[in-house]
Amino acid sequence: MKHIIIALAALILVTAGAWYWIATRTNIPTTLTITAPAGGELWQSGETHTIAWKTTGVPTSNKISITLRRLPPPPLPEEGQEFDPIVFTDLPNTGSATWTISDQYPGGTFILGASAYESVPVENPVSAESAHFVITHPKLAIDLYPLYTGASWNRSVVESVTIGTTTYLGASITSAPIDAGMDPGKVFTAFEQYYQNLMKAHGWHVSNALAAGGHVGGQTGYQNGPGTILVRFHVDYQIKPENAPSECPCDVTLSLFSTGNK
Repeated sequence: MKHIIIALAALILVTAGAWYWIATRTNIPTTLTITAPAGGELWQSGETHTIAWKTTGVPTSNKISITLRRLPPPPLPEEGQEFDPIVFTDLPNTGSATWTISDQYPGGTFILGASAYESVPVENPVSAESAHFVITHPKLAIDLYPLYTGASWNRSVVESVTIGTTTYLGASITSAPIDAGMDPGKVFTAFEQYYQNLMKAHGWHVSNALAAGGHVGGQTGYQNGPGTILVRFHVDYQIKPENAPSECPCDVTLSLFSTGNK
């Protein structure tokens, strides 16, 4: 009898333990946490960064969506205040994704939102937000100012330039086409001379490794410490008139690029 009682007690303990294990396993809390950005990062448009997250109790078969939200202040600019808040949808739940930051986002402080869901339409998602981080835009090096006055300049944009095996990320600005008539040199020579004098005055030196030239354009490169500047022109030849001695008349477009570093 004693052995039977012991056996029954053992069976009860095993059964209770099994039920406890099932209960705790089926009630694991579902959580989602964004681990990168971790807060305080300064990310520049044009750069590629890793968004990272971790989940608990979320099936690996679930999908992940990432959204972007800008925090005030300062207020959004009058231009460019609208941007697509959806960064990614239907990502696999692998824990990370690479993100190349568009220059369409206004500068400021942002938060990433992430949601894990089984399928679309989304029902009962598990969601989280990241810590605050900052998006900035590359700016033209201050030593390029005052800009050459012989051209009408457009708004600066983010640009990535690859020369050889090196890629430079920075800002560029381009002029409206300038009517050069039959002599494009009269346009780009004055432009190049202006920046040759300005760069020399600010301590920049010519880099032959950054130079480029050809029938339709040219480029002079300057360096100062980690900073890089490119002074460029492009010649747009018009349809060559029959029996004309050259391909002109033509237009010349001027442009400047800088990494913004000095």
